[in-house]
Amino acid sequence: MRGFSARLAASGVALLLLGVASVALAADVGALVAPLLAARERGLFGGIEGRAYAEGRPGEEPIPYASVSVLLLPRSATFEAELEAIKTHSRDSADAYIEAEPKLSAARRAFERTLIEAGAGQLILGGSSDPAGVFRFQRVPEGAWILLAWRETPHAKRPVTLKRADAEHYKGRAQIFGQTIVTYWWKPVVVKVGEEATVRIHDRNEWMTGVREDRRVPTQGPPVAPPLQQGAAPR
Repeated sequence: MRGFSARLAASGVALLLLGVASVALAADVGALVAPLLAARERGLFGGIEGRAYAEGRPGEEPIPYASVSVLLLPRSATFEAELEAIKTHSRDSADAYIEAEPKLSAARRAFERTLIEAGAGQLILGGSSDPAGVFRFQRVPEGAWILLAWRETPHAKRPVTLKRADAEHYKGRAQIFGQTIVTYWWKPVVVKVGEEATVRIHDRNEWMTGVREDRRVPTQGPPVAPPLQQGAAPR
C-alpha cells in the first residue's frame, strides 16, 4: 500500500510538472511561430530529405525502416527540456520506465494542441517513411525546427491462464496482452531557403526506447486508438 501511495504521489508530481511545462510552452509559442509564419507568408521555403534504417554489417546494405512516423514541429527549448526530463526520469525505476512513453506522447500532443490554439496548426507537419525508409518534407518555412520520429514494434503476449476460481475472482482485473516497443529519435533541423536539409535516423543514433503496454480486461477487445489531431497525421 505504501508503494502504491508513493507511485500515486509521484504520478501527481509528474502531472503537475507537465502542466507547468504546458503553461511555459503557451507563453513562448508566439515568439516561436512568428518567424516561421512570416517566412511562410513570404514564400521562403526549403525542404528536408530523410532516411530511416538499420545499419548493416560491414559490406552489407542498410536495412530500411518503413512506416516510421515523422513529425516536424517549431523548435522549442521548453519542449526539448520536457522531453529530456522524461527520458532522464525514465531510469528512476521500473514503473518510471513503463510510464515514460505515455508521458512523452502526452507532452507531444500538448505541444501540438498549444500550436493549434495559437493559430499555428499549419506548422505541424507529419509524414512517414516509405518502404525504402525515405521521408521528405517540401515547402517547409525557413527557420528552426525539431524533427521527432518514432518506430513501433508490437509484441503480442498470451495472458496468464487462471484457474476457474481465480478467473472469477479476478475477472475485472486488467491483464497484459502484449506490448509495443517504441523507439524515438529527435533532431534539431535548420531549414534554409532553396536548400534541402538531410536527416539520417538509424539504430545507432536512437534517442530513447520506451514501451506501451496493451493492458485490458480479458473480456474487452483491443484498445481503440485515439483520433489523430488535425495536422499531425502521417501523410
